[in-house]
Amino acid sequence: MTIPVIPTAFEPRRAPGIGPDGTYTLGGQIVAFLLGLYAMVVFFPALIMAALLYTWAEGRFERDPAGARTRVIWSWVCVSAGPIVGLAVALLVYGIVRLVTG
Repeated sequence: MTIPVIPTAFEPRRAPGIGPDGTYTLGGQIVAFLLGLYAMVVFFPALIMAALLYTWAEGRFERDPAGARTRVIWSWVCVSAGPIVGLAVALLVYGIVRLVTG
């Protein structure tokens, strides 16, 4: 008979969409792919930053899980919130150009 493992407060939490071995889960792969496509079309610099953050996190999963988790979360923020900011900036520029050109 095995005793179920209960997570403790001291156990580092995994990042969203990341499995216990530090790789993407199936759901994480799907969401990352869709958000990556969206970021690529709407705001390309956010996609580059998200890729860099996740790459930096990959090397830290074993020795610094909390630091890796933080980088993965910021990667998700870049890929999801970055395009929204990019779209807002594009709409603002479009509005200014329309205002100036009449």
